[in-house]
Amino acid sequence: MDSVLLPTEIEFYIDTMKPQDMENLGTRQWLEWHQRLQKLNQEALIEASAVKEEYVKEILISLGKVNILIYEAILVNIWKHKVLPHLLKMQPYPESTMIAYSILYHEAVCVTLLELVTFHGSCCEAMEDSALDLLDYTCGLASRLLSVKYQEMNTKESAKQELGRQRDNLDFDIGIKSLSIIRYICESMERLPLSVCSNIYTQHDIPTLFIEILRNKPWIKEDKQYSTGKWIQWDGEAVCNPAAQIWLTLRHLLLDQACPQYYPITETRKVQLLNLLSLLTPVILDQLSPLIELKQWLSQISITQQPSAPPRPILLEVCLEIKEKILHQAGGKWKEIAKEQLPVIFNNQKDFLVESAKILNEAYNTDLLEKFDVKNTISCAKCGKDSIQRCSRCKRSWYCSRKCQVMHWTQHKENCEQA
Repeated sequence: MDSVLLPTEIEFYIDTMKPQDMENLGTRQWLEWHQRLQKLNQEALIEASAVKEEYVKEILISLGKVNILIYEAILVNIWKHKVLPHLLKMQPYPESTMIAYSILYHEAVCVTLLELVTFHGSCCEAMEDSALDLLDYTCGLASRLLSVKYQEMNTKESAKQELGRQRDNLDFDIGIKSLSIIRYICESMERLPLSVCSNIYTQHDIPTLFIEILRNKPWIKEDKQYSTGKWIQWDGEAVCNPAAQIWLTLRHLLLDQACPQYYPITETRKVQLLNLLSLLTPVILDQLSPLIELKQWLSQISITQQPSAPPRPILLEVCLEIKEKILHQAGGKWKEIAKEQLPVIFNNQKDFLVESAKILNEAYNTDLLEKFDVKNTISCAKCGKDSIQRCSRCKRSWYCSRKCQVMHWTQHKENCEQA
């Protein structure tokens, strides 16, 4: 069967989805929840790659569970900025970072699934006011692309440095995916609350943000481009997927009929926008023909006089319900939460790590992902590299080819043969 989950399992997993508490992160119960979410993510990836009915998406929308994915992503994002620094101060030399990395990776799983489902306008419409939280969250991550750099593994790095690199690399990958989600939200503006449209142009000023990201090109490194979670060869001309997402978003926002109302073109904005003309090369226009209209619009504003100061903007009170709820529940007691989580997050007991590794192993079906040519972004919990191989016997357990796996390969082999 070319699927990770049966239809009944998909319905059960989604129907029983509920927001997690921050104090629960890293526990056995949470690991089982992470396992279920990753299986749903893989099933959604396979459905999209096989161009068949996207059952995961349909059930998420019909049962009203898309908002839980947003909640989970924001929860982990707050945890890594508010709680993780305290944990690393309390335990600056952790022996095992598997649980901490799993929590960070959980955010990437949520964003990957959100990227898949928000492609559909019906999903964006179902989010309603939660779209504000998702927009705020993804814009924050997209802006991280201006500062965070993808880092290669250093064999001499400490466990703390290793976790920091894994966190930054995940931030980079999530930031790239956020570009797509922002585009889908922008293209669904008419279906969303008015405050979303206002925030796109005013609060977050996505046109200016995207122009800066486009000029920095964080997805290009020497002769390689970042695509589907890895660096691949680049011929110097092909439009990279992140760049295409930005260009299409800019075209939609600037040519949309709502633009003059929310984003009047002043002289200051005009100078910023005209930077795009030099980037709209014939090679780009040949590959993305809809951008011809954008170039014509830019050429038109370049010869017209614009006001020096914008008119008074439309002010709408914005309430980020999901983010505020999480912050209210935590009550600012980040250090106290870290103290409670320390024995779990940096637990180095062999039995606990083996049991946790078994739970995580169940979440990844590399056979089906390879069959459908779907990128499996799970990395070794120790080194963070995308170097996972399958056990030739059981076809399920994963280990790092660089021999830094949590459960040593010889131990896994013995367990597998006994089974």
